Amino acid sequence: MRNWRLALPLSLLASACIPNSALDRDQVRATIEQNAGVGGSPVTVERIYLSGDYALGLWSQGSRRGDMVLARRSGQWVQLLCGNGPIRDQARLKRAGVPDFAAEMLVSQIAEGG
Repeated sequence: MRNWRLALPLSLLASACIPNSALDRDQVRATIEQNAGVGGSPVTVERIYLSGDYALGLWSQGSRRGDMVLARRSGQWVQLLCGNGPIRDQARLKRAGVPDFAAEMLVSQIAEGG
């Protein structure tokens, strides 16, 4: 019984420290939907790639397509760069403010099709 009492608080602490990628994806999706579109038609988020505090979202709105680079700042996902074309190579991601390691991870995920 003692072990259970100790394990519960530790498991709660661990869950607070482990990133929740599903929650991150929902927040990234909402940020893209709010910021990428023009006019009244809905924005569709095609794909989201995550690397720590950085994300790349691929979106469309009717015939328009684009990418958005985001960063987590003070617990909120904010737009760093949005374009009507691809921002999917390491050099462009770095120019948008994404650190080397995160840019490399995002490009790797894109290459894997994940």
